[in-house]
Amino acid sequence: MRVLAEFFGDLITTWPAVTEACHIVPAHLEVALVEKLSGPRWSIPGMEGAAPRLAELLRKYADRPMDLADASMLWAAEQTGTTSILTADRADFEIYRTKASRKLEVLP
Repeated sequence: MRVLAEFFGDLITTWPAVTEACHIVPAHLEVALVEKLSGPRWSIPGMEGAAPRLAELLRKYADRPMDLADASMLWAAEQTGTTSILTADRADFEIYRTKASRKLEVLP
């Protein structure tokens, strides 16, 4: 993706988001995608104790409907203080807000 080639910061994702990405990409690219995650710029925070917040988000945005990958990314933003997100779900993330009512900047 061009935006990743032009971005020089650290990258954070979650296992639910990786699972969704692996489902979307062609099968022959799945290994390459997972291998990228071992690079020095990537981190995948542990999600121990995240279930109550994930359930809260899934209930709150059930009308979208929010999926687990989206909930996990919003949770990760809350945990890390991240202010930007790269997602194919642009319309949904224009609506979602963090626990502190903060809107994330959706990268192109």
